[in-house]
This record gives sequence, structure tokens and C-alpha cells, in this order.
Amino acid sequence: MFRLKKKTSEATHPGLEAPEAGRRITVWIYSLAALVIFLSTASLTFIAHMAWGEADRRALEAEQMRLTNTLKDIHRQVARNQVTMAQWDDTFNALQAPLDREFIEDELIGDLWEDFNLDRTFVVMPDGTLIAQAIRDDVLIENRQLPAENLVRKLAEQTAAAFRKRHDGSNSVFAEWYMPQSALLETSQSAFAQIDGSRAFLSAIPVLPDEGHVRLEGDYPAILVNAVYIDQDWLTGLNEQLGYRDFRFFPGEPERKHPTNYLVQAADGSTFGYFKWDHSKPGREIWIMALPLIVLLASIIAIVAFALATKISRLSASLEESERKNRHFARHDALTGLPNRHHFSDCLTFSLDGLPDRGFAIFACDLDRFKPVNDTYGHEAGDQVICTVADRMRLLVGKDGVVSRIGGDEFIVLFTKHTDRDRLAALAEEIRRSIAEPIDIGGGQQVDIGVSIGIASAPESGTSEKDLIRMADMALYRAKDKGRNAYEFAGPHSLEAAKARKQMDLQAIPASR
Repeated sequence: MFRLKKKTSEATHPGLEAPEAGRRITVWIYSLAALVIFLSTASLTFIAHMAWGEADRRALEAEQMRLTNTLKDIHRQVARNQVTMAQWDDTFNALQAPLDREFIEDELIGDLWEDFNLDRTFVVMPDGTLIAQAIRDDVLIENRQLPAENLVRKLAEQTAAAFRKRHDGSNSVFAEWYMPQSALLETSQSAFAQIDGSRAFLSAIPVLPDEGHVRLEGDYPAILVNAVYIDQDWLTGLNEQLGYRDFRFFPGEPERKHPTNYLVQAADGSTFGYFKWDHSKPGREIWIMALPLIVLLASIIAIVAFALATKISRLSASLEESERKNRHFARHDALTGLPNRHHFSDCLTFSLDGLPDRGFAIFACDLDRFKPVNDTYGHEAGDQVICTVADRMRLLVGKDGVVSRIGGDEFIVLFTKHTDRDRLAALAEEIRRSIAEPIDIGGGQQVDIGVSIGIASAPESGTSEKDLIRMADMALYRAKDKGRNAYEFAGPHSLEAAKARKQMDLQAIPASR
């Protein structure tokens, strides 16, 4: 029996090793499962963290781009205000020797302050001589050479250089004295500077004639420089367009470089200051949404894997939607939703590639009597008018072209369906009549405006973007000269008329003397 018990003991020994081996396998399985869960959890955590950072980065880039565009819009608005006085024969003549002090004080500087609230005004000659300056409507006429390092002079020199480059590159028959308003606005320069001990935003624009009844003597043009103080009201107005949290401006260089610091330069290229704000952080929301899924993945690998795929899909869709919106806002007008100048330029380039097989036409449109609406009823009513006009033009043009807003009350239409003159005239008449209908601005009030239209057909009026827009602008000015709320076609006669007009002006100069 002893031997039997020994055999039994020996026989049962392998059975004692089997549970131990099973436990080792179980440990390996659980260890492998734990490793898979850990790797899956770590992978999802890493992806969520990267998505967090990428979403925050893109959100910051979008907000910085929006600030850039808003500052450009502010500069364009100040430049448009300046151009009402800067592109005028009377202003041009008043700045010729001898200076018309009464006109400078009462008309030029007085109107810039009373109509547009431009805090500071400087008039700088091409040689850097300051001939007039004003604080609001307090005018000082002087003849003082500004130092070379003076920021007002530097900005004036940059503006003059931009004008000369544009002027030298123009092949217009009347480029000696005339520049379309859109081109004049493009030569305007802006910068930040310290004026009278206060931070200010500067805009400079050349002073040019509008009809050519001037004496083109000596070096020209003079440069009109206006400054708007960067006070709390200005920053509040800027942030009303942006809607950023804790939006502030700090002078000088930041203490440390940080991607959230938006630097702005002075006219000499030095850092004038920087904007800073608490930018949106969509990544934090993404992390909060991902955390429960990570915990769920650690418990059930299959469910977590499914949740991971779902999350990645949602995250990708969210980023794509964010990118789509950014692209949309970069190529469309924020107020009307119409394509902006960049989008229109791309569409026009595409249409130019189809020449001469597929012709098209450009309608340059400028609203008449729009400024009184803004002045009388306020900018909200003006915005309502702009949106209504955009809707009406979009409805009339439909899928046969592209309607774009390129300025405050400036629209341009690319019409690709046909170039038949009678049909184009019919469309222009429809646009004119539609816009002339009363526009409801709320509160039971309606306003009446009009539109002047210049039409240029391709390839008859040109085969380049510059030529077509220039011809359409010329036709637009002819429509305005004939009484506004009308349309005119561009063509060879436009250049002939311009040459004839210039010849008449040149003949009239000796008689006026």
C-alpha cells in the first residue's frame, strides 16, 4: 500500500503543475490584454491631446487672420473717408503754391474732423515738408521739414512710393493726373505710431485731382495723413467686430515671445505694440468629450475601439467643418455672404482662361445716395440696405454669374451666360430697377437708393483682369457723370472720350489763366 500511495502521489504531481501553467497563461493573457488596453488608451489619449493642440492652434490662426482682416477693413474705411477730400481738384489746387489757407482750414481739415472724426491731420509734401497739421479742427499752417526718422514722414514716403509704382505702371491716357478710386485706395498705406504722446493708427493717401481742372506744376502729389487715437473707445469698437475675450493692446515689445501675441509694426518697421486676448480653445471641449471614451476603452476593448473610431470620425468632421468655415470666411463677405474680391478674382481668372471661345461681361456697380442713408439712419440701416441689395442682385444674376461685394457700397458682377449687348442692357436695367425699389429698414421706414453700372465685355474691352476692371470703372464713372442711377457700356469709345476730355482740359488751362 505504501508503494501504491507513492504511485498515487507521483501520479497526482502532474496534475498539480497543470493549474500553475494555466495561471501563467492566464497571467500572460491578462497581461497582453492589459497591454492592448494600455496601448489603446495611450494611443487615444495621444490622439486626443494632438487634436486638442491642433484645434487650439487652428482656432488661434483663424482669430489672428480675422484680426488682420478687421484691421485692413478699418484702414480701408479711413482711406475711403480720406478719399472724399483727397481726390478733388479743389484740394489739389489748394495745396499748390501759394497755399489756400482758408480752404485747408475750413474745407479740407474741417470736413475730415466734422464728417469722419479723424483726430489728427498732416499734409506732407513730396520732399518731406510739413505744410499743415491739425488736432481735430485746430489748424496750424507751417512750412517745416520733418526729420528723416519721423514716422509720419516715413509713412508719407511709403505712400508716395506706392503711388509712383502704380503711376509708372499705368498705361492710361489720363494717368498723368487721374487714378481710379479703387487704384488710389490700393496706394494708401497704414501704420501705428506715437502721436502727441498717445498711441494712434495712421492712414496716408495721395492727394490727386478728380476731373483734371488743375495746375500740374512742381513735384506732386502731396500726401494726406490722418491719425485716429487708439484709446479705449477705439479698442472697444474694434472688439465689437471681433468678439474676443479680454481683448487688450500693449505698447512695445512683449516680454516673451508667445504665439498668442499679435504684433503690429510702426512705419519704420519696428514693433509698435501687440494685441493679446483669451483666444477660444475648442481642444478643451474635445478633451472633455474624449475622456469618458478613454475610461470606457480601458474597461471593454471592443466598445472602446468602436468609440475610438466614432470619436476620430467626429473629430475629423469637426476639423473639416472648421476648415471649411475658415475658407468660406476668407473668400466671402462677412455681412452679405457674397464672394469677396479674392474669390471674384479667382472666378475672373477662370473665365479669362476660356477666352476667346467663351465671352463674358463685368458689371461694376456703385450705389447712389447710400451715404445719406448711413448718415441719417445709422450703420445698422446701412447694413440692412447692403444686404437687401445683395439679395436682389443675387436673385437676378442667379446661376448665370457671380455677384461679389468688394467695398462698402461697391459690387461687381461676373456674368458668363452671354455677351449680347441687348441682353446685357436688359440685365443692367433689371438690376437698376430692382435696386431702385424702396428698401425696408425697419420701424416702418423705407429708403430709396439707386445704382450706377459700368459694363465691360470680354474680349471686346480687354483680355486681362486689369483692363476689364479699368474699362468697367471708366464706364461706371461715365454713368455717374450722366446723372447716376444709370448704366453705360465700356468700349473703344471710352478711351476716345477720355482722350477728347483730356485735350479739352488742356486747351481750357491757358484760357483760365
